[in-house]
Amino acid sequence: MKTRDMIIVGAAVIVLSFPLMFLLMLLATGNAKLVLEGDLTKKIEAETVARMQKSSDRRDSMIVANAYSFEANVEESERLAAERERIVREQERLGFLVSELQQEREKLEKERERFEKAVLDTKEGNAKRAVDLAKIYQAMKPKEAAQILETLNDNLCVDIFKSMNDDRQKARILAAMEIEKATRLSQKMGIKIPTNTNF
Repeated sequence: MKTRDMIIVGAAVIVLSFPLMFLLMLLATGNAKLVLEGDLTKKIEAETVARMQKSSDRRDSMIVANAYSFEANVEESERLAAERERIVREQERLGFLVSELQQEREKLEKERERFEKAVLDTKEGNAKRAVDLAKIYQAMKPKEAAQILETLNDNLCVDIFKSMNDDRQKARILAAMEIEKATRLSQKMGIKIPTNTNF
């Protein structure tokens, strides 16, 4: 035989013997087993049942976990919905309180304006009354005017004196009054009274 023929025969032997050698290697390493036909069916069935049981257990545990997860999500959704409702109620209540406060503020503002107007009217009325009284007391004799003014409130007396045009008449009336009252009125009108009476 020629070398070429020997190479071809050797290659053919290698190619044809490879599956047999591969099978022998698998058996030697334990990756493959030879099983008789009756045992193989039982073993396959047992492995199939075991695989199905594992798969079923895994699926059942996932179902239970998903059920717990779903229940937790439902509870959280209900809690969030209740919280949203509470917030909406609180916002409505706050809106109502703000509205009430705004109404009270408007009432107080109107009341303040009315009060300020009344005070202004009173001041204007007092000023007009002081002017009218000043004309009357200015026309009276100083002693008579002094007797009447002594019975009046100090602030009203000051307003009357300030409304008088005749400074001489003011001085005469003050001179006819009791010293204490005349001193108080003079101080309120801003008239300095000398403390040293030595001449």
